[in-house]
Amino acid sequence: MTALVNWLYRTGLKKGSTGGHWSWLVVALGAHILRADKERQRGSVVSMPISPGEKVLVTLRDPSDAPQQ
Repeated sequence: MTALVNWLYRTGLKKGSTGGHWSWLVVALGAHILRADKERQRGSVVSMPISPGEKVLVTLRDPSDAPQQ
C-alpha cells in the first residue's frame, strides 16, 4: 500500500501542478495525509551499537497510560 500511496502523491503533485486538472492536487493532498498519518503511527525507532556481553532491556508501554501534562 505504501508504494501506491507514494505513486498517488508523486503523480498527483506532478499532474496537478503542471496544468493538469485540479483534482490531481486533491489526490496528492489525500496521499500526503495518509503518509503523514502512517508516519505518526510508526512510533520510535532506536539504533545503537551493542558490544559483546552487553545487555539490552526493551520495555513497551501503552501510550494511553502516559501521565497527562
